Amino acid sequence: MSAENRAITRIHVEGFRSLQNVDLEPGRVTVLIGANGAGKSNLLSLLRMVALMRTQSLRRYVGEAGGASALLHYGPKLTKALNIRLEFEQKTATNAYSARLGYAAGDTLLFLDEAVEHRRAGSDVTQLTSLGAGHKESILEEAAGEQGDPTAKAVRWWLSKTNFFHFHDTSFAAPLRQNSRQEDVRFLHSDGSNLAAYLRSLAISEEPARQAAWRRISQLVRRVAPFIKSLQPTLVDPANPETSSVRLDWVDERDQLFGPHHLSDGTLRCIALFTALGQPVDSLPAFLSIDEPELGLHPAALGILASLVRSTSTHAQILLATQSPALLDLFEPQEVVVTERAQGATTFRRLDPERLKGWLEDYSLSELYDKNVLGGRP
Repeated sequence: MSAENRAITRIHVEGFRSLQNVDLEPGRVTVLIGANGAGKSNLLSLLRMVALMRTQSLRRYVGEAGGASALLHYGPKLTKALNIRLEFEQKTATNAYSARLGYAAGDTLLFLDEAVEHRRAGSDVTQLTSLGAGHKESILEEAAGEQGDPTAKAVRWWLSKTNFFHFHDTSFAAPLRQNSRQEDVRFLHSDGSNLAAYLRSLAISEEPARQAAWRRISQLVRRVAPFIKSLQPTLVDPANPETSSVRLDWVDERDQLFGPHHLSDGTLRCIALFTALGQPVDSLPAFLSIDEPELGLHPAALGILASLVRSTSTHAQILLATQSPALLDLFEPQEVVVTERAQGATTFRRLDPERLKGWLEDYSLSELYDKNVLGGRP
């Protein structure tokens, strides 16, 4: 099935942090822009939580987030439950996943309901399949077993193909700079902790698609960091190639070898971003989100990143959360969603190109944002 014929068409959330009651209809590319605390990252966190629910990791997520009371909108006294609904469209049908999670003893969440839905294209009849209630971990995986429900299988596929990338941590102890296990190459981790091993797997692969991805990533890196002659992800212990970990080495224009700790924060983020977006098509998530991709990037690098987002969006839906007005100028008005927060609740508002037509004859999107014509300012 081609990427153009499948998409997440609706994300509805009630009661999750600042997302009191929001609807978002993602396109091939969606750019969320707004001030600190507006709620952009809350949406990305929600999507990450749903993806982890598929692997029965809800309790782990809730614990790491500080408990259920930290996730419910203004706590359990105001919000007793949170509702999630995702709709997935393909050429022949629309499927949906919904969950209602209530506050439970021990500052945890309990499934009050979990369901999947199926509707054939052109039909008004929706087939609802309840997965039950009272459980503390999703039973979607069980429902989508070998002889399981076809709709549950379709939803499981979607959730398994949803990923969230965040490369904020570039400190000396950051996962991005550490050695990684060479066998850990099935997919790029959301924090880039297996970046070195993943790049090496592309570099040594004999598959044409993976070779092409390696060349593409290498060329993009050289465009933003010309001093890098080549990336050389290397076995730390070549005498034991089967068990050695991998380090992200690189060679400069004077053929001097350096390690990952000699890369600037911005350059390291570029490498990670280009790898996430430039990986082989068969490895790409169907839906990927990136939080603040502009961090540490030179304006020229932003343009290259936007071009890569555009080309990758033919194979995957991409959601960006940003505070950078400059990034807006690299996308179409209808791809921009202004994120604001009023009285503790987040709102999403997609720009209307027709309403802005007169303004855009004289001003760029970034100028209109800075003038607060678009909203979304602190």
